[in-house]
Amino acid sequence: MGIITISREFGSGGESVARFVAEKTGFLLVNKDTIVAGLAEHGIEVPAPEKEALGAENEENNGRERRYIEAMHDFIYDLAIRNNLVILGRGGSILFRDYPPALHVRVIAQFTERVRRVMKAYSLAPETAVKLVKEKDREKNLYYRQVFNANWNNLRLYDLVLNTEKVGLEDAADLIIAAYRIHAEPREVKDGPPPGEMEERVFTPPAEAEADQFMHPSEEEFAHMLDFYRIRWQYEPRTFFLEWDSEGNVVEAFSPDFYLPDQDLFIELTTQKPRQAWKKNRKIRRMKELYPDINVRLIDKRGFESLLKKHSIDQDQGEEEDS
Repeated sequence: MGIITISREFGSGGESVARFVAEKTGFLLVNKDTIVAGLAEHGIEVPAPEKEALGAENEENNGRERRYIEAMHDFIYDLAIRNNLVILGRGGSILFRDYPPALHVRVIAQFTERVRRVMKAYSLAPETAVKLVKEKDREKNLYYRQVFNANWNNLRLYDLVLNTEKVGLEDAADLIIAAYRIHAEPREVKDGPPPGEMEERVFTPPAEAEADQFMHPSEEEFAHMLDFYRIRWQYEPRTFFLEWDSEGNVVEAFSPDFYLPDQDLFIELTTQKPRQAWKKNRKIRRMKELYPDINVRLIDKRGFESLLKKHSIDQDQGEEEDS
């Protein structure tokens, strides 16, 4: 998944920059309208008015706003599974801070320039524009502090800072896209070497194999079968990330038992009964959602026993031919 997060100072033109980036890349723009419409489809109402920070009026309002924020974060994560995203605000730089391919951008401008733009955009008097810009800055600071316990102005949250007083809005979008290609795209293929370049591990006789090479006897039996049929294999060569928490930390991963290079196929074994194998089935489904180009197959208890039976027959026939 491709992720570009854009945090912006009010009046800096960050909204327009985000739209340009989304249009030029084909990424889905996640802004207020996207979130409101998406949550409405799930029957989740936006607090009225939608606030940048949690209110302090009473515990009931705070609880409702926290539930909304949690639902909003879940909605963004769900979108990220299926789409490349340009996320405008909403703490995107923190939500995806531990996802290396993500590019986090801060769009800024001098205070006086932001005031001038706000005056022009909304036909406001100077003193009103100054008050509005300061108010919006305070709201963003408060939102980051209360929701993420973070400082919105901490530049370490961002990979790129652009001053739109010096750079045009569309030019800023082009710079972001160029930076994303440099920053993110090479990293997307660095989570592991290409399957053809993985170190191949061929099963050796038990006396020579490492005692802890396999986690379960069934895996050793399966490796024996692959060797018998002269099928090349690798044992747990790659780990796939499946779930992240609200701060972007990986909380669930999956390492299929075998990879067959010639078939470009990952295989996971389970000798559990169907009712007990639901966790592995869920991981397989999740892996297919996140990594649609990866071929993966689950061999269940019945399928494994069938393979063992066929292997036993073929092995007996081979021994008869040898004799």
